[in-house]
Amino acid sequence: MGFDIIPLMALRKNKERILPRRLVVKCGTENLCSQNGEKKLDPKIFDDYARQIVELQRQGVDVIVISSGAIKAGREELKNLGLNTKDVDRQVLAAIGQPLLMKKWDEAFRKFEKTTGQLLLTFTNWSNERERNEVIQCIFDLLRMGQIPIINENDPVSDKEIKLMERKISENDQLAKMTALKIGADAILFLTDEGGIYTANPKIDPKAQLYEEINTRNKPENLISFMGSTSSENGSGGMITKLKEASRCAKNKLRVGIAGYEKDVILKFAKGESVGTKIGKVTRLKMH
Repeated sequence: MGFDIIPLMALRKNKERILPRRLVVKCGTENLCSQNGEKKLDPKIFDDYARQIVELQRQGVDVIVISSGAIKAGREELKNLGLNTKDVDRQVLAAIGQPLLMKKWDEAFRKFEKTTGQLLLTFTNWSNERERNEVIQCIFDLLRMGQIPIINENDPVSDKEIKLMERKISENDQLAKMTALKIGADAILFLTDEGGIYTANPKIDPKAQLYEEINTRNKPENLISFMGSTSSENGSGGMITKLKEASRCAKNKLRVGIAGYEKDVILKFAKGESVGTKIGKVTRLKMH
């Protein structure tokens, strides 16, 4: 094949800041939704993330986006048409929503004179050597052209992914980890509506404290047992799976963060600034 995976942690210095050479950004469904009571996919958030990604790209960082939100986009579309979505299969919602989700990303990046390339993947694609190599080649070709790869789980054709969703396991968190490792990324940022890992469910417990950093030696189940996990009808994520996948990336020497929607969150993470929860060598709470 015509590509070369560069070793992990091949960092590039830019204006005295250490930037990752290759960054994977995983956007959860709720993270892409408006912060008000409507909780709809918000074009302003897509625009903001596109701005940050293009800025990093101009500084020499390759950025790959793993995006959830197809099911949410499909559900919103059917509701806009006045249809009841209660009994609609998730695979159908994903099939309707995938082009709509990609349209939001494409419109956002075109404002910065960039185009996107969509890759719909399943675990089968990664487990087959020929298909895996072709996927990697496609990602690298898009990056060489200066375009933005947008990757999403191909829910309509994968029973396994739907079953995982029904168990509240985020297939896109696992996909993000697999993508980061296969393409030789040296950093990965998981964006969620939670804003990081907390001592309790912050949606329920106002006393919940944010972890600034979590040691990879900590078993996620031990933290989750008192932290709680969350999921929603829009997405399929749970903090247990997210923390497991993040920890596996950190054990493979990637810089790893779990954060929420905040000003310049992608830029800050890329520059090594503190956002959300870092997955690293110690476990400590964020001090206010």
